[in-house]
Amino acid sequence: MTCDDARLLIGAEPAGATAALEEHLQSCAACRQFREQMRALDADIRRALERPPEIAVVRAPHAARPRPATRPAAWRQWALAASVVLALFAVMALWLLRPGESLARDVVAHVQAEPESWLATQHVDAAGIDAALKGAGVELGINSDKIMYAQSCWFRGHYVPHLVVETARGPATVMILRHEQVSGRREFHEAGMTGVIVPAGTGSIAVLARGAGNIDDIAGSMQQEVRWLPQKS
Repeated sequence: MTCDDARLLIGAEPAGATAALEEHLQSCAACRQFREQMRALDADIRRALERPPEIAVVRAPHAARPRPATRPAAWRQWALAASVVLALFAVMALWLLRPGESLARDVVAHVQAEPESWLATQHVDAAGIDAALKGAGVELGINSDKIMYAQSCWFRGHYVPHLVVETARGPATVMILRHEQVSGRREFHEAGMTGVIVPAGTGSIAVLARGAGNIDDIAGSMQQEVRWLPQKS
């Protein structure tokens, strides 16, 4: 289960739980926090519906004490509508304002799931590189003798090229994300890796290295070299 799947389930039913969701939450602190926030919001809405605010009554001096006013019958309908709007706004704020963070976490999780990619010692031949790229609709103008690992991987609903490129400072992982757009450069540090996601045409490119190495040069090079092939209808 990805963070996207988990947050959609949590947003739809904050109090709900499934085996797959609980398994994901055990290893994802960000999604655990998201569920806590959504459950707190849900509790606030329920309290608001159960205890509508008192309506103040202004009396003229020496006026007879009025009988307690009956609360408007439409109060609960109004409160329910307001709660729905509030919940939707909260979900949008918590989820849509941090798409880059979600994408970065998914990239890191994918790389962690393929630890053998870092251990490659033989260069991938041109045919292997071509297979990894063409299946995802990508063309890359880079020397094949620098690529140590090349796979076409299923990632967030699409096949994407997953490469490991040899650099002077050690191997760097590159994921070419045709279907993931970012508004600008996004840097992240997670699980002992330094990463950056940069826009590239209509998609983006993620570059990761172990430790705290500088990966901006390879990210910039990949931005220049990547070409998106026409999508098949």
